[in-house]
Order: sequence, then structure tokens, then C-alpha cells
Amino acid sequence: MAKSKRSWSKEDNILGLIASKKVDWSVFQYGTHIPVDFHEDFEEANNGELPGRGSSKPLKLIIDGNIYEANIKNVSRQGVDTEVLEINYDSNAELKQLMVDKFSTSYDYLKEEREKRQQNGDGKITTVPDDIAEYIDFYKTKLPYQYRLEFRNSSMLQDLIEQILSEYIPAREQDAFGKTHPMWSIFTKLQNLIQSSYLTNKYPNVKVKWSIGQGNWAKVPWIALLDQRETSTTQKSVYCVFLFRQDMSGVYLTFNQGVTEPKDQLGAARGREHLRKQARNLRERYSELSSAGYILDNNIDLRVKSGLGVDYEASTIAYKFYEASSVATDNEIYNDLDTLLRVYENYVSKGSGNEEDGKVSEVNFIFADGLNKLITDISSRGYVYEPWQIASYVVALRTKPFVILAGVSGTGKSKLPALVSEATGGEVQLVSVRPDWTDSSDILGYTNLQGDFLPGPLLEIAKEAWENQHKHYVCIIDEMNLARVEHYFAEVLSRIEDRRSAPEGGYNSGPLLVQKLEDKNEIWSTIGLPPNLVLVGTVNMDESTHGFSRKVLDRAFTIELSEVDLTVWNLINRFNEEQRNWPVNAWYPRAIRLGELGTLSEAEHQQINAIIKELVVVNRFLKQTHCQVGYRTRDEIVLFVLHANDVLSSFVNHSEEQVDPLDLALQMKILPRISGGSNTVRHTLLQLLGWTYKKQPFRYEEDASAVIDQWEADGQPPTLATAQYPRTAARLCLMWNRMINEGFTSYWL
Repeated sequence: MAKSKRSWSKEDNILGLIASKKVDWSVFQYGTHIPVDFHEDFEEANNGELPGRGSSKPLKLIIDGNIYEANIKNVSRQGVDTEVLEINYDSNAELKQLMVDKFSTSYDYLKEEREKRQQNGDGKITTVPDDIAEYIDFYKTKLPYQYRLEFRNSSMLQDLIEQILSEYIPAREQDAFGKTHPMWSIFTKLQNLIQSSYLTNKYPNVKVKWSIGQGNWAKVPWIALLDQRETSTTQKSVYCVFLFRQDMSGVYLTFNQGVTEPKDQLGAARGREHLRKQARNLRERYSELSSAGYILDNNIDLRVKSGLGVDYEASTIAYKFYEASSVATDNEIYNDLDTLLRVYENYVSKGSGNEEDGKVSEVNFIFADGLNKLITDISSRGYVYEPWQIASYVVALRTKPFVILAGVSGTGKSKLPALVSEATGGEVQLVSVRPDWTDSSDILGYTNLQGDFLPGPLLEIAKEAWENQHKHYVCIIDEMNLARVEHYFAEVLSRIEDRRSAPEGGYNSGPLLVQKLEDKNEIWSTIGLPPNLVLVGTVNMDESTHGFSRKVLDRAFTIELSEVDLTVWNLINRFNEEQRNWPVNAWYPRAIRLGELGTLSEAEHQQINAIIKELVVVNRFLKQTHCQVGYRTRDEIVLFVLHANDVLSSFVNHSEEQVDPLDLALQMKILPRISGGSNTVRHTLLQLLGWTYKKQPFRYEEDASAVIDQWEADGQPPTLATAQYPRTAARLCLMWNRMINEGFTSYWL
């Protein structure tokens, strides 16, 4: 050691170190005096300068990348010739509280001892014993009067673990359970120690939780580190956790899985088998843990014979053991924990990989079979949908996570998403729109006058989906156009469009919130659109609702559910209650944009070129009304058709007649753009009707008369069987008829 004076010291050969301060009571009150022996060190750090006697200089203290204001004073004391140098932050309440939080061991000890001595009339104590001492290391920076501070805590981590191992069994066997028991305080101190360590700055999403039981002493107490992006509970997902053996002969540091939710979903036996299988998969993925001394097998021994402890043995991915007689040092434990958290960070940021929580693995899942079974399941429940309607809904959601379901009341607009979600193992949640919604605060949330952020319903659903990325989520925006969609949904529409393909499948997006939140609410400002969440809006078009702007229609697939056949009622078969869960990545698109498509077959190349050729012709007609499609719509129509190729057998009606996916895509993405009563709109309709009917645009209104007359004579069916694009042509007949009779037209019924 280079030198030492009272609570100050300086080690040799530590680059940039000015000096080290042992934490005492002054640190929590106002700051600290600097002994004369160390003035030269601070003078050197300030480029050869110190405040003159009776003066002070502003000081910046850098802690964990944050800057805190203080002063360095040269205090003038009457009758004292020597320089009295002091670092003072008495007026900086935030910094003083930080010191209390970071050095809780010293603070708690000093506070308790000072209170005892005050009661006994003894003198006040200002220092802590060496065995629990904590330190502040001052480092110089490139600038004068700006120091970087690093904190060193005591060996409390090791001490607290040893205390638990020696005192837990007597407490469990002899004492009543409750918050007043000293064991509660020990675990709280351990939690605070880990939470205030350098690791939480390195892994800011990780929060520490612990349990010694609920109402009764736990056989296997634990302290868990949970990444809030992955889970906020130990009942599900993956996390890091210290598990104490039942006989307290040691403690394991483990990479682990929640056991409660899989057991509840699958039953005890299947749940444990699922956990073991997941553990095997993750061991292969993170085999590098073995080189850091972790053991990757099923042989963790918590010395339990039943209960939750047995489940932990099934769920453990990797573990390292600390014997009670030789618990590792704080530095060793922190290093082990850092290694584990680095793997955990990789797991969370790259996704869980082969998740299976009650789901079918992607390898074993065939999309066409899954969709056929889904259609059968929905029909067997007594609900009447054409197979192609269910197929187009599923394929549209796979292509883009925003679908609008339109149609007359009672046709199952809200029911279809719920049925599909239930039958495929997803989660559906409903948000009802109010007519007085004017901005995104109603759906995403707002900050109240007290500075607390109150999340809106969609943001809460997005957060839940983000924390459970093994499950598919559907958010139904019910009666979506009771308020102006482009007003309250603007940020969401932007996030839908800024999606970027993720290497592991699915996509990422920017945060839904645009406003900056305080640190305590920061988690909400990180939530974007997770790849396992889709949005389904239901709409009615009447005098109480608003129309859709082109901005909204451009970003959605619009599916009309107005076809009603009241004669169909006897489709109910014996319902199979077995749930056929889909893997979440079955919903992922092949790509978000055409340019991102991987290897294509020759047939797919030809199909893409043929579709684009058709869209070029359509754009020629739309251009005169300035509603031509852009690259986004082109890509979405092509991707819809490519996705539909995987499930063509489901694009049929009840009579098993084939329905063309391109025909549906044109109806969903092109026709809702057309509305108005101008001559150009009229001419566009005329040309499109001729082109969809016989691939040649009509030039004169008389050309359309024969088609319209026949369509009306047939009872205005939703499809023209003889047309090139039967469903689009039939809808254009409806739109043309409305233009002729009312002088105005739109896609909506």
C-alpha cells in the first residue's frame, strides 16, 4: 500500500486511482474530508490545481455513467494553519440517497449502532468494522475537478449466504414464519446487495426477487434474477436463481425454468418432461457454460423427495455448487453470476429458440394440416364460416399483423379471432373503442399529474406478449371506427410499418410510445410490437361511425364477412376438445418485403412476376383517381399469395369450389381504396369491372350493362363465376350499381 491515513488509503500501481475512501457516517451526511497526505493526489488529478483557502470549486462525480454535482472546498478555520480540504454534496439529496442505497451494509450498521449508543448515552460511532467495510475509489479523468467513482462492497454476499446456510434450518424447525423473523431481513439484504452491484448496471433489465415461503417455511428457499423482458415471475419462462439445498449443505447458482405454468398447462408428469426436454435443448445451445465451471446435466441434488424442489431438478439447465463449508468469495460469485447473466442476456435478446410450452414444435407442424384441422374444429362448434374466410384471415395475419374485419352485425367479426386463437393455443384480448378517443393516450397510456405513467390497454397487452413470446396473442380492437382511427392509432400504424425482420424469425419494431418517461416507468418506453402479437379491428359502416383514411387501409388487410347463407345450419359434428396448439413461429411471415425473400423456386419466380404484371395494369386504372398502389401494397399482395400457396386446399367454399387467393387479395387491398362520385372514379370502376371480368377494360357504360343485368338477375351474388377474378368483379358490380343509383360509391356495405 502506497499510503494510508485514517479512512483514506491508496494502493500502488492502480492506473488512474487518486485514493480510496472507507465509507463512514460522513458519506451519508454531507461528503468527506480529505487528509493532508492526500491533497497532492487530488491536486495532480486537477492538473496541478486546488481551490484557494476559503474558496471552493464545482465538482462533477461520475458514478455508473451518471454525473452528480458536488463541490470541493478549502475550508478556512480560525486558528488552523493547515489546509482543510473537503468534498461536499450536502445539498445534493439524490447523491446522498444513492450512497445510502449503494452502501446499505455500512448505513444499516452505523444507523443501528448510533441509535443503540444514543439510548445508552455512549458516544456516537462513525466508522464500521473492517470485516464489513465498504469503499469508494476515486479515479481521475481527463478533465480537472471531474472524478470517476467506483464502489466496493464488503464480503457481505459470502457472509449472508453462509448465515443462511447455518441459520435457516433452526429457523424452519423452531420459529414461526413471518416478516419479523431475522431471516426475512437477511434475504432482503442479499437482494439489495445483488441489485445494487455492478451487474445491474451491466444488465439493467434484471430484477432480483426471493422467497423463503408463503405462510410456511420453504424447503428450498431461492433468490432469482429475472429479466423483465422475459418474465417478472418465477412461475414461467427462463431465469437465473440461487437454490438452497433443503439440508442447507450448500447452495446452487442455476440457469433455470419456471415450473408452475408448464405443470398447470400440461399436468405434473407431462410438465416435468417438457421442462427436461427444454433443458436439454438449452444445454446444447449454451454448452460454453461448461468451460466456466457450470455442470450441464440432470443431476442437480437439492436433497428433496417431493414438492417444488423435485420440479426444480427437472427444470434446471445448468448449475454450479457452493458447499456450506467453502462458500466462494464475493468476487468469485459475482464473476460466476456475470457469466450466467451474459448467457441469459443472449437467450432473451435472441429469443427462446425451440419453445414448446404446450405447443407443437415447428419441425412437426405442417401448416396446411393445421389450418384444415382448425377449419374443422370451428365448424364442429356450430359456427358458420366459409373455409376460404378462415384461410384468408389466417394467411392475412401471417402476412401482416393488422387485419380489419368488416361486415353486417351478427356475422361473427369478433368471434372469428377468438375462435381461431382458442383453437390454436393463443391468447385473445379485447379492447373496446370509445367515440371520444382523440389520441393515442387512450390506447397506449399517459402520465398523470403525479408523474406516474398509466399504461393503456394495448400497451399492457404488448408487454404481456413480449414477456411470453412462446404464445400467440390477438388484440381485438372492437368497433374500431367509432373514433377516428388515424387519430388514436397513429403511433401503432407507424410501428406496423417500421417492422424489421429478425434473424431468428418474426420481426422487431420501434417502441410504441414516443414520449420520454421517468426511470421508474422506463420499461414501458421499450415496448414495441412483438412478433407474437397481431391486431384485428372490427368495423361497422353506418351513420354512427367514421370512414377510413387511405393511410389506415394501406396498412391493413380488409376482410368482408357480410355473406350470409341462412340455410346452412347442420354443420355441427362431434366436437374434438383436444387443443391443437400451433407453434408461434407458424404465424411468422416468410418476409416483410419482397426483397427479403430467401431462395425461391422457378414456379414462385414466375408467379411473382405474373402478379406484379397484373398490378401494373391495375395501377394504370387507379392512377386517374390518384389511388394507385405503392411498393408496400405490391409486396403484401404478393406475400399473401405466396403464403396462401402453402394452404391452397383450404381456399375453398362449402361446395369445395376453389377460391383464388389473388382474387381475394385484390378485393382486400385494392377495392377499399376507391370511393367518391366523380367522373374519374366512375371511369376507374368501369375499367376495373371490364378487366376483372374478361381481362379487357370496358370503354363504355353500355359494355357493363349486360354484366350488371345478369348479376342482378342472379340475386347479386358475391361471386361472378364466369369472371377472371370472380369475387372482385362481383364487388365491383355492387360498387358500380351504387354509383349509378346514388351518384356515390365505396367498398363498404
